[in-house]
This record gives sequence, C-alpha cells and structure tokens, in this order.
Amino acid sequence: YVGEISPKKLRGFGNSTSSFFWALGKAVGQISGQRELLGSRSLWPMLMASCGLPALVQLVTLPFFPESPPYLLMHKGDQEGCKKAIRQLWGEGHHQAEIDDIMKEKATMKNTKILSVLELMREPAFRWQLYMIVILTATVQLCGINAV
Repeated sequence: YVGEISPKKLRGFGNSTSSFFWALGKAVGQISGQRELLGSRSLWPMLMASCGLPALVQLVTLPFFPESPPYLLMHKGDQEGCKKAIRQLWGEGHHQAEIDDIMKEKATMKNTKILSVLELMREPAFRWQLYMIVILTATVQLCGINAV
C-alpha cells in the first residue's frame, strides 16, 4: 500500500522502508524474547500478545485511509475517485501528471500478456530471474531465522 500511494519520486523510499521495518520487527521480537526481558515462563503470554497491539492499531486506522489511486483508476476505472484519493493523500495541488502516468501504465498493462506459472517457467527470457528468486527464497527459509 505504501508503495502504491507514494508519489513517484518517493516510491522507492516507501518500498524500502517497509522491508526495513519488517527486519526491525524481527530484531525487536528476538531481543524482547530473551529470558531477561519477556522470554520467561510468566511473561511469555505478554510477549505473544504484544503483536496484537500493532495489528489492532492497523485494524482501527485502515478504514480511514483511501483506496490506492492506481487501483481506483486501473482496476475500477474511477477517475474522480482517483483524484479524490490523490488529494487526500498528497494534499491540494496539480496532480494531473501523476494521473497521466497511471493512465500510461494502464495502457501498457492492456498490451501485456499475463503468463501462467507454467508458461513463466517455460519462457527462456525469465529463466535466470526465476532461478534467482527460487535461490533467494530457499536461502531465506534455510538460513535459520525461522528457527530462531
């Protein structure tokens, strides 16, 4: 969501901050799970319940956020809703250039063939990218972070 609602010049920053906070959350969870903090038998329920607080905050605040402007324009075809969401997210101003960029992306997506998983695996142009994704995903699973 953050990556979609960010202005084009901040999109990379928005996407990278989400992975930073994901890693930070893992680190905080590992640190707070130490025996000296919340890892004891009596405090273990509080450690497990601590992930409920961010989830509750997200559930309460999410209805107040507008739909993603690219989603509204590309999938629903709602140009007025897109303009309203952009004004709500980025403030008043001239945002026609961003809407034009979304329209160009929509036109490009119309001409793009969506491949099935089997077609993707058979396509030689994507073979090395597919190998890299599989290797990276396997190493993340096998590195031991899930066991910790």
